Amino acid sequence: MKKFTQFLAISSLMVVMVACGEDNGNNDDTVEAEETDEQVETEVNNDETEEAENDFLAVEDIVKAAMEAEANLQSAFRHNVMTMGIDADVDENITEEEEGVAQEEEILEYTYVHEDGSVSTRTERIVEGQPTEYTADDSEYSLQYTEGEDIAYRVEMFDVEGDPADIHPMNNQFEQYLENYDVVLEGEEEVNGYTTYHVSFTGEEEVLHYWFDQETYEVIRMENEDEQNPFRITLDVIEYEHNIDYDEAFFLLEDVMPEDIDIEERDTEEHLDEEMNDIIDELEEENEE
Repeated sequence: MKKFTQFLAISSLMVVMVACGEDNGNNDDTVEAEETDEQVETEVNNDETEEAENDFLAVEDIVKAAMEAEANLQSAFRHNVMTMGIDADVDENITEEEEGVAQEEEILEYTYVHEDGSVSTRTERIVEGQPTEYTADDSEYSLQYTEGEDIAYRVEMFDVEGDPADIHPMNNQFEQYLENYDVVLEGEEEVNGYTTYHVSFTGEEEVLHYWFDQETYEVIRMENEDEQNPFRITLDVIEYEHNIDYDEAFFLLEDVMPEDIDIEERDTEEHLDEEMNDIIDELEEENEE
């Protein structure tokens, strides 16, 4: 009887030990599984963080490459189409007739950078049913002429401090975007026959979209979104060309202005006032119609 009792005691102890061993094994497996899950989660988070950092570095490189290309540009031609319209989703008071494309215009833009860093530009604004408007700018004056008129206007440019070679308005914008906006590479898209990088810059209220040609980093399209302003502008570059030789007379509008045309000198502020009055008159005429 004593031996049987001892046998039961030993058997019970073995059962307890086995049970404890199984519990310890299960606990070890649980701890190991938890550690594995934590490691996987950590690795995933690290991969996502690294991927996000790589994406930002990639998109930042794209924008900086566009800035460098613009800074090194000696001459260029761009055929642009600008579309302006109203977004009814932003303002419920906009009627169905007012929504959509309000105006479309072609803009032919010519740029030449001189050896001293000064820049000459010529712009031709073409709107269907209206005379072509020509503007030629250099570092000192802006010459403005409308097709068919017998007078042109020469306006003194605003004084700009610093070396003209260091002045790149587009690059200044991109620097502000990189510093103050969330920058995202949206993807690669075919736009106007060019393979482009689609980059978005998101601010507090607005989102700006740019499409850069992958070969030259030329801006092929620009679009704006704004939570408060329903006015939308899209600028498409239909075609462009770099490194062109221009004759100096081309930037004096000698090929389009009559030889006997009168050129009126205008003060900058006076000219701006006249331009604003013309815009107001046009809006009033449109409202009357």
